[in-house]
Amino acid sequence: MEFYLITATIYLVLTVFTSLKIAKSVMLSRQQKTINMVLNALIPILWLYLTYPIIFPKDRIMTKAERERIIAEESGSKLGDEVGSSRQARYL
Repeated sequence: MEFYLITATIYLVLTVFTSLKIAKSVMLSRQQKTINMVLNALIPILWLYLTYPIIFPKDRIMTKAERERIIAEESGSKLGDEVGSSRQARYL
């Protein structure tokens, strides 16, 4: 819980700080300032939404058997259970 509170606080402080910098800019029109402030607030939330499953996966531990099963499914083999497999061939 503390992690989320600290992260949210940092996000809010940075968003307010950068929004104030954008508001004080003399190079941007009023419309550009508004668009930049909205993007400044929404882009970090979008990145969190996109990267959250990668950073914080639901299944943190994968057993060796599960990993080998997934690899076998991806490669299309059955880990030597089929007739005439390469495992059996080395004993011939």
